[in-house]
Amino acid sequence: MRFKCALIILILFTLGSCNNKMPKTESPLAVVIKLISAESFANFDKAKEYIDLESVYSNHPDTLSAEQAWKNQVTFFYNLAKDNKFTNNFKYYNYNIIERQEGQTAVVIFESMDRGDRIREISYTLIRSNKAWIIVKIDYIKK
Repeated sequence: MRFKCALIILILFTLGSCNNKMPKTESPLAVVIKLISAESFANFDKAKEYIDLESVYSNHPDTLSAEQAWKNQVTFFYNLAKDNKFTNNFKYYNYNIIERQEGQTAVVIFESMDRGDRIREISYTLIRSNKAWIIVKIDYIKK
């Protein structure tokens, strides 16, 4: 009887310790939120963990590199937020948030609830790479 109890305790301990070592994959929505947050603080190093800059910004009309185009945009909005008339806080409560996953691809859509907004929705496309989600496309759909 003691052997059975000891064996059960050993198995439970082993399962518990193995479970804690398994990396947890964040949801696509969590990745998008972390990108938005990092960009709002102009934390470029942190934001780069969540976005493939070449995929998202390589078609920039200027002759800038994808990274420089992205940094210019983030810095512009960061500096704009210093003015009391503007904010770089994303108001999630103004959007219906839709998350769809199909295999190694996911889409996170922020659909505006305000009919007067010029941008009807913001769509983030993600792919799963090395067991983590990464943003590869951002679309702004206007009315």
